[in-house]
Amino acid sequence: MLSLYFYFATLFVSFAHCENFNWLSLAMSSTSYYAPKYRSTHNTMDKNQYRMLCERLMGLNPMQRIICQQHPLAMPSIGRGARDSLYECQVQFKHERWNCSERFEVHNNSINGNFYQDLLGTTLRAGNKETAFLSAITSAGVVHAITRGCSTGNLTVCGCDNQPGNQRYTEVESPTTASKNQNQFTWDGCSDDAAFGVRFAREFLDKYERQRFAETSDVRHLMNLHNNFVGREAITQNMRKHCRCHGVSGSCEFKTCWLQMPKFNEVGEMLKQRYNHFAVQVAKRAKKKLRRKERSERKIPLRGNEIAYLNRSPSYCERNDKLGIYGTRGRECNQTSLSSDSCDLLCCGRGYDTREVRRTVQCHCKFVWCCHVKCKECTENVLVHTCK
Repeated sequence: MLSLYFYFATLFVSFAHCENFNWLSLAMSSTSYYAPKYRSTHNTMDKNQYRMLCERLMGLNPMQRIICQQHPLAMPSIGRGARDSLYECQVQFKHERWNCSERFEVHNNSINGNFYQDLLGTTLRAGNKETAFLSAITSAGVVHAITRGCSTGNLTVCGCDNQPGNQRYTEVESPTTASKNQNQFTWDGCSDDAAFGVRFAREFLDKYERQRFAETSDVRHLMNLHNNFVGREAITQNMRKHCRCHGVSGSCEFKTCWLQMPKFNEVGEMLKQRYNHFAVQVAKRAKKKLRRKERSERKIPLRGNEIAYLNRSPSYCERNDKLGIYGTRGRECNQTSLSSDSCDLLCCGRGYDTREVRRTVQCHCKFVWCCHVKCKECTENVLVHTCK
């Protein structure tokens, strides 16, 4: 139990009060102290002690603190979801001018000797396309991490889905699992209960946004709500039915099936496609629902595969401390590419420097029975181009 207490204490020393709540701060703390063995003993911890610990997590808004008090064992999963989301964001944007890097956009504000780490906070409050993607990917991250915690037994408030047929899903068939009658199967195994993950994520992320919109009429809260929904839908619309065949001599007389979430890198790819092709600018005023900015399209409701943003994005070419922009100076670019990582695009027309470096790479790889690949290490000289 001391380890669970130490997890909360580790979070506390990282945060201090800030008007702009940012739960992504949980990504900066280790969850290595969390283990399922606490399930049987965490209820013996004094509720007032939980309340005190959760009050100190200043990255959380008031409603998230209440959830922390009610479900303390879910907090490590939420932190894991935040880290997975930020990592996937960096993977998807590694060749873009804005590369989702938090190394610059972490502002440490010291209050009474403690630190609040406002991770990507400036971007989160900018209301642009990057804000929209962050909202969607982090919402999906909470759903994915909580659902995974349910399936693995790390969370006691949930488990496997015992009625998977009620979820939307896609058939995943292979020649080895195809049977003569595709409709003859039995639900068995541990299906991911994404519905619980969605409910938890909605409670954790949406409740405060709804309250703040009711109080302020700031359309940014509606924008965040919509993009949170888009992130959740990226998982629930892509649940997959996996099956195992049963029968004599490898036949597939009948099947047992279960539902699985898409892998999180697949979720990241889907949301990046929405960022690239289905991003919609919305009007800055709204009564109850978001409206498209283009007057001719205002009667068309926003779809579940469209992310919404308010403000146009900056160029991200030059460093701007106030806006939390790192700039592209010193970034490595591709001289021969025609995509976003090309030296022309990434360096914003400033040109680039070229230098020769020696790198160690794997070479002469061979398959060794059984079952791994063995490689040698070779050195090679390569030209590296970096933006001026």
